[in-house]
Amino acid sequence: MLRSSLFALLGLTLALPASLLAEGNLEVLESVASANAQVQPGLQNYLATVESPRLQEVMIRLTNALPADVTPPLPVINKFWQRHGPILVFTNEIQQPAYVDQLLKLLADNLAAEPLEMLLPADRKAQRRELGKGARVMLSEVSLADNLIQHLEITFQKPTDLDEAFYVAGVPLPQEQVTELVFDIDTRTSTVSELLVVSGDGLRLTAEFRYLAASGGSIPERIKITSPDGNIDDLFETRFTEVEGYLLPASMLRVNRRPGLEEKLEIFFNNYQVNQPLSEDIQSRLKGIDRRN
Repeated sequence: MLRSSLFALLGLTLALPASLLAEGNLEVLESVASANAQVQPGLQNYLATVESPRLQEVMIRLTNALPADVTPPLPVINKFWQRHGPILVFTNEIQQPAYVDQLLKLLADNLAAEPLEMLLPADRKAQRRELGKGARVMLSEVSLADNLIQHLEITFQKPTDLDEAFYVAGVPLPQEQVTELVFDIDTRTSTVSELLVVSGDGLRLTAEFRYLAASGGSIPERIKITSPDGNIDDLFETRFTEVEGYLLPASMLRVNRRPGLEEKLEIFFNNYQVNQPLSEDIQSRLKGIDRRN
């Protein structure tokens, strides 16, 4: 009787639709997303000024057509972050020259990866589930010392555009024409320790994550992205400081080393305002984003 029951159970498992098995395996990612939401839960928003030595260099290049004796002032640039909402990078000037718009875009592109929300964005769960329906999703587990690592492989039937379902645009990994994702998940901390991304043109990038312990969980503080041939060697590192009981970025360092490209950008954060009511100016800017979308 027991043997027949086991065979019946095995037959039922094998008969389950592949989409249901994939959806079940993808739940390990949602457990990580849920853990991310528990990190510093009292932190709802912050406003800070951002500075970078690179901005002065870029501004000089952008304004080289101006007379030599005209040195435009570097504008005060702000960053606003809110939990599960768009990030704003802006100046307080009503009218600003074109070069300021370009400075803002440079910063916005590099500040898009907020440490608390860079992986498995909470508002993209349904999108991840939909992408998983058309993929082969395999889950295995490996014991390392006293820890259990979950190894999740997602193989798409054809090159697929992720549209930030698994990581945000500020993380320098391919979003388009992706054929495979492989997550290694540390079950002790509910964090992604390593992520392999394979794209349709054969590019293979491995991202290794290092974390800082914080209230309610862990925050990514260092991402190293490399290719097997060594031609790509990127670094994204955040140094944190405590503000009103929360760990917030004091500085961010981004280094990109790729064929024909070597860039370094360091950004510093000052004058934090934490969990303040939204000003009319910020509310207006957020409404402007909603209208554009």
